Amino acid sequence: MEYNTIIFIDTALIVVCLAMAIVFLTIPIPKTKGLYKYRISLRFLAVAYLVVALIKTAVMLLKITQVDLISMERLTISSFQATLYNFALITLINPRFINRRFLYYNIMPVIALNILYILVASRFGHPVIPNPGKLIELALQPPVLVRELLVLFYIFQIIYFCRLFILKVLQYKKNINDYFSESYRLYLPWIEYCYFTALTIGICALISCFFQSENLLLLFNIVCIVFYFVFGICYIQYPQTFKLIEPAIYAPGSIPTEVSKSNKHVVWNELKEVIIQEKYYLRPEVNIEDMAHHLKIGRTTLSKFINSEENMNFNGWVNSLRIEEAKQLLLTNPHYTLIEISEMVGYSESSNFSRQFKLITKLSPSVWRNNYKA
Repeated sequence: MEYNTIIFIDTALIVVCLAMAIVFLTIPIPKTKGLYKYRISLRFLAVAYLVVALIKTAVMLLKITQVDLISMERLTISSFQATLYNFALITLINPRFINRRFLYYNIMPVIALNILYILVASRFGHPVIPNPGKLIELALQPPVLVRELLVLFYIFQIIYFCRLFILKVLQYKKNINDYFSESYRLYLPWIEYCYFTALTIGICALISCFFQSENLLLLFNIVCIVFYFVFGICYIQYPQTFKLIEPAIYAPGSIPTEVSKSNKHVVWNELKEVIIQEKYYLRPEVNIEDMAHHLKIGRTTLSKFINSEENMNFNGWVNSLRIEEAKQLLLTNPHYTLIEISEMVGYSESSNFSRQFKLITKLSPSVWRNNYKA
């Protein structure tokens, strides 16, 4: 691989990181309480991008060898990026969870190991490990032991962050389904795509610590350039979505209405009868806050009723009522189109109506209608 090509790719990575860091620091963000953690995450992301640019610049200027197994440079960048990306992505779906302590606990061990390595390397030297055989040979030398400790910590981070992110995504989807009647558009799949892309890059970075070549490093840097740019563009567009999901992830804290256990079933039957008689569930994009306000009860109380008495969340319950209504319309009004019926039962998109119908009945609306005709 020509040296000029490597310099060009590394320079491109530095430029992208610097440009996105400037965007993160200068883009105007509404100064609302709900976006406070998001504004902080932008600052940390800017730092993360700047660190990558600075380390890459140092490697270029000092002409540090690019083929060095379990190098402190690559492990430090990978660990630092893993922490910052998890901080940034979890902030979008659960702002209350992330705090500075979370960052300190994940960054301080890396900083401590780097300081330790500098001290040890000044005494025993900085060994360059060009191949796995050399790694086995030098495995017990103090500088290499420090690098091995950083590898173990990075593996722990990957496992811990992966589990944490999956749990937070599941909780986020639960919150969305407990609030909105049409929630599929608010699942923010790009967050999961970005996370698992970052996870793949992180695992590849770990593997590359043991098996390296200039060609692999070049390919890895190209993938990083694309990812850093696409991720940055997606991330700065989040405030537009936040306006929609804020009520679900930042519940206003409605006070539950106290209902005795003996009277709970009776009260719910009365409330349910009002909802069904008025067909309130057919209102387009109805949410639990609207329904609770209409019933003159607390949102938390209504949610508890639906969860305990109907054994499902708000989204599932509303959709089950809508699909039952749709079945009646399909049978009694054969001349209605599926688009017309989807609008009549409260869906803003016919594709979502078909999706929910098939989810509940295991058949598409058209097949279900044809079966009953037959």
